Amino acid sequence: MEMQEGFTVFSLLKRAVTMAPDKEIVDPFRNVRQSYKETYERIIGISNSMLSIGISKGSIIGVADYNTLKFVELLFASSLIGTIIYPVNVKLPYDQLLYTIKHARVEWLFASKDFIFLFKDFTKEKIISIDSNDTKITYDDLVSRKLVKEPEIYVKGSDPYSILFTSGTTGLPKAVMYTNEKTVHGAIGMVHQLSLYNSPSSLKNNDIILGLIPYYHLWSWGSLFHATYLGAKYVTSGKFEPIKTLEIIEKEKVTWLNAVPTMMYMLLSAAKQGQLNGLKTLIGGSPISSNLAKKLKESGVSFASIYGGTDMLAISITIIPANTNIQSIEDYARVYTHPLPFVELKVVKPDGKEAKVGEIGHLWVKTPWLPGEYLNDLENTKSSYEDGWFKTGDIAMIIDDYHTIRILDREKDLIKSGGEWIIPSIIESIISEVSGVDLVAVIGRIDEKWGERPIALVKGKGSNLKENIISHLRSASTQGLIPKWWVPDDIVIVDDLPLTSTGKVNKKVLKERTKW
Repeated sequence: MEMQEGFTVFSLLKRAVTMAPDKEIVDPFRNVRQSYKETYERIIGISNSMLSIGISKGSIIGVADYNTLKFVELLFASSLIGTIIYPVNVKLPYDQLLYTIKHARVEWLFASKDFIFLFKDFTKEKIISIDSNDTKITYDDLVSRKLVKEPEIYVKGSDPYSILFTSGTTGLPKAVMYTNEKTVHGAIGMVHQLSLYNSPSSLKNNDIILGLIPYYHLWSWGSLFHATYLGAKYVTSGKFEPIKTLEIIEKEKVTWLNAVPTMMYMLLSAAKQGQLNGLKTLIGGSPISSNLAKKLKESGVSFASIYGGTDMLAISITIIPANTNIQSIEDYARVYTHPLPFVELKVVKPDGKEAKVGEIGHLWVKTPWLPGEYLNDLENTKSSYEDGWFKTGDIAMIIDDYHTIRILDREKDLIKSGGEWIIPSIIESIISEVSGVDLVAVIGRIDEKWGERPIALVKGKGSNLKENIISHLRSASTQGLIPKWWVPDDIVIVDDLPLTSTGKVNKKVLKERTKW
């Protein structure tokens, strides 16, 4: 009897073993490389060992590690024996991290030495050290019990596979459960968008893929699953350090990677001239500024934008539609994305009516891979999921009949001034065009007359930076790019801006710091 039925995550690895058994998974962080065939054989042994110590189908395991080969093995072993894997977001505030462990009902915990201290109150007998001998059972103990036969555990596509948590920027993190088939369909939808359509970040089986996004963010946006589906060489990133990452890119001849804008800024700043030329990147998590787009073009890096989230997976990726007159691919790619296959979307106006092309409203999406609910959270489920649709909380507009989407901002980040909305991301994009600007955040400050007024906080360099920003904003207003009353009341130059675990500017923390 076949133990795996339907669309399972483990079936992606088996495809790689069939199509490209000698292609490598490389772990520069721990200096290991092994073929897909070797990886498959190790996972069989690890899975049987997990069963022997009491980790079985339905058990919930947490994994706290960097993107490493051992993490890769656990992602596939979980699917093989039907355990439910929670990639722990180690960048969450400590109290939120502990909340996620409890809410997910984690029974066993795999942790590397850099993170094991976070779980001092967890049941010690059920902590497995990934890279040290600090626990009763270690990862190497599991590997040493090698068995070459797949365990006889019946796992089907509809079985639960993984728990993920939102980043918790507006309260406690919310949990979602993804089945094997929803995970696979979401990953394959991305591959098809990147491989079959004209995307600036095209992805093929001869690409060498580096997953810079941590596994606790949608399994590195599915990069591991893309690689196994295509039979492509895959490189894990370990701990993100710009210089080290550049060395990895050069040594392993990486052609494709995923990243958030702050990661790309750091790589570009550290790179030698021409070092990134020809690289393809998929960028998301926060808006791509025109300044970053310019730097990417100058460095010979092509990119596409991706839009999605923990509670919906990938929704849209930039492609260049046929018969479209685009003067600058970079300016187009940083702003616009297009729905993945099988994604439905609509923009809903405040009055509840569906917006027409060019009208602004709330973005709702429907996909085959939507989880449909927040785990053990009826209140948030009722407010976010309705009749198969997910209310994203983003303000957007559909700009043409191709269903090209422009995401304008999070609803919670909009500024209401004199009863009218101001969209911070548009102002941020304009400010980012000024030479010397590295990061910018526009937030609302309480105003007695207008309710709120925009203030810009800017991290950057230059003796006349503030004056140059003011001048550029006034020029944008004169050109009609923004209304005059959108121009911020003040420009505050700061040494740094707080970031979320996904690399976005944390406006919640920023507002608390400034007490605005």
